[in-house]
Amino acid sequence: MAVLSELELEQLEKVVESYPNNEDLDLTAFIAEVIGITGVHTEEGWYNQDINETHITFYFMSDEEIDFSEDTNENEEYYIQVDIWSKEDCFRLKKKVKKLLKKAGFTYFAGNDQYEADTGIYHKAARFYFVMNVEGVN
Repeated sequence: MAVLSELELEQLEKVVESYPNNEDLDLTAFIAEVIGITGVHTEEGWYNQDINETHITFYFMSDEEIDFSEDTNENEEYYIQVDIWSKEDCFRLKKKVKKLLKKAGFTYFAGNDQYEADTGIYHKAARFYFVMNVEGVN
């Protein structure tokens, strides 16, 4: 069974087409919409204890200007962490999130899975970076 269905791939293609990779990109909205294809509640921030079902959060870890030409950066690199919170192990969901983000232009570079015994919550983390084209922006 494929990680992503044909419908999910079609949805992803539409999302990517509607968010051109340039300085006008609303990266927060883009990430939320890409991950939202899973059908799981997604929001920017950290674990939301008021949500009792599986949910996904993401936050920006850092960013930096890169690819300089004539003292002006042509790109910006953003590092994000995506976290899946659930009462059950969501191995396939993490694979789906990774696949969606990678197909949307993100690069996966690290992850960590843990079970938090005190809360009974599985916490699956995945870290990515994304390069945004800002050529011509000062």
